[in-house]
Amino acid sequence: MYTTIAEVEIEDLARFLSIFATDGRSKREAHGSLGAEVLFASDGSDRAIVLIDWRDEAACDAFRSDASVPVTMAKGGARGRPRFTPVIRAGRFAA
Repeated sequence: MYTTIAEVEIEDLARFLSIFATDGRSKREAHGSLGAEVLFASDGSDRAIVLIDWRDEAACDAFRSDASVPVTMAKGGARGRPRFTPVIRAGRFAA
C-alpha cells in the first residue's frame, strides 16, 4: 500500500465533499485508490487535507497524470492542484 496526504485550497467544504464522494471517488477508484479520509483545516485557510491509500505508487502517479482529474477537482471547487506528500503510517495510539 502507498499512502499520500493531498492538500488543496477549496471554495466550499460542502461542494468539495459532494464531488469528492461521487465523481472524485470514481476517478480515484479507477486508478487504484483503496480509500480516503478528508480533514478540513480549522485555521480559516479553506484547506482540505486528504489522506489517500493507493494500491501502489504507480496507481497514485496514474491518478495525478490523468488529464480529466483537474476538471473533476475544479467542479468540486478546488483552487489549483493539490500538493501530494507520501507518508508512512508509523503508529496509532489510544488517548
